[in-house]
Amino acid sequence: MLRPGVPVVKTAVPRPPQSCVPRPRLLAALDEAADGQVTLVSAPAGYGKTLLLAEWVGQRPALTAWVSLDEDDNADRRFWTAVLAALDSCAAVPADNPLHELTVPGLPSRDPEFLARVADAVAAVPGPLRLVLDDVHELTAPDPLHGLASLVRDRPPGLHLVLSGRTDPPLPLARMRLAGELSEVRADRLRFSLAEAGAMLAAAGIPARPDQVRLLVEETEGWPAGLRLAALSLREAEDPDKFLAGFVGSGRAVSDYLVGEILSRLAVETRELLDAVSICDQLPAPLAAALSGREDAGAVLDSLERETSLVLTTGADRRWYRVHPLLRSHLRADLQRRRPDQILRLHRRATAWYAAAGQPVPALAHARLGGDSEEVAQLLRRQATALIADGEHEAVREALELLDDVQLANEPRFALIAALITTERGETAAADGHLADAASWWPPDPPADLLALRDLVRSRRAIVAGDPNVPPASADDTGSGAAAHLGLGPMAMVHDALDLLADGRHQEARDIAETALVQARHQHHVYLAALGLTVLAAVAAAEGDYRRMTALAAAADAELADPTWRATIAGAWSDTMRAYGALLRAEPATCLALAPTDAAGGSAPQLSDQLIVLRTALRGAALSDIGHGEEGLNELREARTVAAGRPGAAEIPAIVAVLEHRAATSQGRNEVARSILRWAEDELGPVGEVLLLRAWQLAALGRPGAASDALVHLLSGAAPVVLPWTLVEGRVLECQLALRGERRPRARRELDHALALAESMDVIRPLATGPPDVIELLTRHLGSFGDREPTALRVLAARTALGADATPVPLTERERAVLSMLPTQRSFDEIARDLTVSHSTVKTHVRALYGKLGVGSRRDAVAAARRRGILGPDGA
Repeated sequence: MLRPGVPVVKTAVPRPPQSCVPRPRLLAALDEAADGQVTLVSAPAGYGKTLLLAEWVGQRPALTAWVSLDEDDNADRRFWTAVLAALDSCAAVPADNPLHELTVPGLPSRDPEFLARVADAVAAVPGPLRLVLDDVHELTAPDPLHGLASLVRDRPPGLHLVLSGRTDPPLPLARMRLAGELSEVRADRLRFSLAEAGAMLAAAGIPARPDQVRLLVEETEGWPAGLRLAALSLREAEDPDKFLAGFVGSGRAVSDYLVGEILSRLAVETRELLDAVSICDQLPAPLAAALSGREDAGAVLDSLERETSLVLTTGADRRWYRVHPLLRSHLRADLQRRRPDQILRLHRRATAWYAAAGQPVPALAHARLGGDSEEVAQLLRRQATALIADGEHEAVREALELLDDVQLANEPRFALIAALITTERGETAAADGHLADAASWWPPDPPADLLALRDLVRSRRAIVAGDPNVPPASADDTGSGAAAHLGLGPMAMVHDALDLLADGRHQEARDIAETALVQARHQHHVYLAALGLTVLAAVAAAEGDYRRMTALAAAADAELADPTWRATIAGAWSDTMRAYGALLRAEPATCLALAPTDAAGGSAPQLSDQLIVLRTALRGAALSDIGHGEEGLNELREARTVAAGRPGAAEIPAIVAVLEHRAATSQGRNEVARSILRWAEDELGPVGEVLLLRAWQLAALGRPGAASDALVHLLSGAAPVVLPWTLVEGRVLECQLALRGERRPRARRELDHALALAESMDVIRPLATGPPDVIELLTRHLGSFGDREPTALRVLAARTALGADATPVPLTERERAVLSMLPTQRSFDEIARDLTVSHSTVKTHVRALYGKLGVGSRRDAVAAARRRGILGPDGA
């Protein structure tokens, strides 16, 4: 699958120059890494790490996935998207491998399920696979480093992971070294030997005596970059011995000395070309021509690549050039010192070239670096809304900062763009300030597109803030058309969809949101596509299709694999819906990872009250599910405090009420449960959720009949429900009440209803955390649920994972062996033969098991063992 936001050049293997000297001893060292080892190639700049690995990969390119890391990969989703893009393009990964379908979640390195899926998919590759992460020293942020550590720790045996960088990554290298898990190639091995240095000079056509070669190696200490630079200088020297004497006697750093030597010997025209292209990290030949004014710029760079290692080509078509970092930094520093005005002119040429090429993001970047505020303003007038639709929010924000007060005052459009950018980050107070600025500068006769932009920003601001009185995104058809002309038509459409959703008109909301998604994708506006998917996920939640809700929210995350999505309020909503789905699937750890407590820190958006309430409630319920009852109740109480009396849809207070009441009841906090019921009655009115809470409370007071009566209107459909999954909770409670009243046929019917709803909605939690007697009924009837059997097994597996009813039972190893065979159809004689013991010994162990589990039959023993987590749903 295509991974958006990953340039092809990022996963392309650099091409070694023709003058590159083969180093078979190092290639052999890379090949000799044992199965399951990690190879670390660690050395300072200029030691030829990338060239060595490129040569090694070239021997068996079909086996290798390559990622060139940079500082942007400190955004966790970008890092993992690049890794998956590299694996996608690797010929060794079959077309049907799950890697091609994996989507990157919001917090991939903190998502155990995602990390496990990556490891499992890599393990499924039938043959050996290499993954090279080059420039791994660029990773400094905690999340991608955590993900890298997980990849190293859980790597499958068939994966050869190669990490290359200037410094050692923060991994447990000492432990790996002692365990024999690490293969290392360091600076001492990467240094050129006398023979390799001689071969390099000979390949470059430079005659050198053995003593001269030895002197070069001694002075550079075998540093490959230093030797290559020295070779270039030596080739042009009229008197090699004189050059070497000056080289040895110079007090300057080797790199400065040699770069100076090389540049002094280049033709003036070549030096000027290198000066011109030094403002870019990498660039294509046409841009090099535009910067230098030379039509043959590509040919000159090709020549430098062939004859030296100072220029490398990258990318699928090898038409992207990159000047050696040592040379480039020297050129830029020298140009800044000598001709700072020239640097500004070069950036402006790059701006013009990128703008003409239809690449506004690098155009804006170079316009900013060139200090050309008027060109920045021109680009923003033409491209700002389209860039917002594409998710390039940071580029727009940085460009706005360059404009002066006069430019801003003359154009309210810029204030509206700033308001929209801050709104997408949830910064509604800042957005209000920008809207006020726009109003103070408003023209007497504004054009239709300016009016449409103002209406859209106001509507968006109200939605993000959770304001129930959302103004229309466009006042009439003319405004709607203008919004579409701005490239933001899909945003106005999703606002309409949210209005319809609030009115309970689900089908109409879905139709409009799907149309918005189609338009956004047709226009290649990935941010608006992600926004449309998020709204569709909200529609699915309202309809009770939590499986589809989770899938759509995950698709929204995958649509825009960029830090921008993580910094927006829409991205926070998609993560929160995925956390909601995880909680309902009885996966509290995943829920907690997707709704962290530090969501307001770093580059995360400012959360609205609605999001704060919902995320806090989800965390509280998840904490309760994993045994942190008091902490969970505190979080839930905090959510209720923030939610009290706030305007908005009923779903969020309903979630808070049901989750907190359930937690309080399960912990015997009846007084707290009563206060929650009173609050829910005031907030929600006569809805099914209030009936459920009342029934729970009556059941806890030992009044099963009254509790069952309270459920009648909920289960019959007479009372409206805010949360569709409330019906699963109601069926589970009615099943428990029927069991208490010895109405087993009724209990079985309610259990069947609960399983059917759980399957259709993907809601496991009410059963997985349900009462022990309901679980006992489920385990007794395993094998009789027909199509719902997989769901019953999911419930038991989730309950085991949660540790519910896992009271320790002191079983011997032999008793555990007998227990593992009880779910089978084997007779006691057959079990005895399998275990090579006597029939009477098996019977003795079985009687001991019955006593320890408190049961009187084989079937009850299996059910009790499953309920207590001693025996998995599959008998293991």
